[in-house]
Amino acid sequence: MRLRDPQFLLLALAAAAAIWWFFRRGSGTRCILYPLSLRGLELPGRSQWLRRYLPPTLRTLAFVFLALALSRPQTSTSQVRRSAEGIDIMIAMDVSKSMLIEDTERGNRLEAARDTVKRFIQGRTDDRIGFLMFSGESITLAPPTLDYEMVIRAVDMANTDQLKDGTAIGDAIANSVNRLKDSRAKSRVIILITDGDSNMGSVAPLTAGGIAEGYGVKVYAVALGRDGTVNLPVEQDTVFGRRKVMQRVTSTINPELLMRIAQETGGKYFRAEDEAALKKVFREIDRMERTKVEKKERVRWREHFQAFLIPALVLFLADFILARTILRLLPN
Repeated sequence: MRLRDPQFLLLALAAAAAIWWFFRRGSGTRCILYPLSLRGLELPGRSQWLRRYLPPTLRTLAFVFLALALSRPQTSTSQVRRSAEGIDIMIAMDVSKSMLIEDTERGNRLEAARDTVKRFIQGRTDDRIGFLMFSGESITLAPPTLDYEMVIRAVDMANTDQLKDGTAIGDAIANSVNRLKDSRAKSRVIILITDGDSNMGSVAPLTAGGIAEGYGVKVYAVALGRDGTVNLPVEQDTVFGRRKVMQRVTSTINPELLMRIAQETGGKYFRAEDEAALKKVFREIDRMERTKVEKKERVRWREHFQAFLIPALVLFLADFILARTILRLLPN
């Protein structure tokens, strides 16, 4: 709360000073009550007290309330208008068989990538986010949208059994650019997650990178997993039935290719050998690609002078009526 015109509080101080002066000076006026027909109903001492103290008390209180009303007490109500300039993001996640390699804290690479991507989506606001998966080919599971729950469901659907095996990095980038090329967002981004080298697809990776650059789309390329010999779970027929066994395979990533694509499109290349590093990478991307939010606050002030003006008028009226009726003073 604030007082819009606090200088009027001086009126209250003046009224308090006047009543103090009145009581100190006292009153020597000798008078009788009016009307005379009520004189017989007076109580000794009480009428004298009423005549002396009640009128100045009423006037003082009236001036105090009037001063508070004139000082215009106000309370504020603020309205915040929030305008956001969102980013359009396509997340392209590798779902080739090598993503089942178990070299992360969560288990395999696919589970680590899926969990990290979902956390990233949940932490965004005002950005349109889409999702596609790719291996030997690519397919969009969710176009760029603000419906994050739908995108998260799409991420949960991603697995290694729906597409032919392989790694078509060029197709994944080209498909993502196709989803972003008509966007009016000032910033358009592809987050590419892969654990291998490109070995399939109808569009060469560098050609796809050139297409992305032409449309002003940045590519953040994330290489997931370790190079070298790793364990890949496969199902084999045994005397006890089909069982999962670990097969030693060689994992290879082409960092030079991913780095070149990222640099040419104005993005960045990241290497994440485990889940902790992958989460750190996505936190960095989250900081680099932030939504621009502008807030405008409009403050409205609500007047409360009525709460003090009404009692002031009532007190003035009471003083006026009493001074001309039962407290009317006449020379004795």
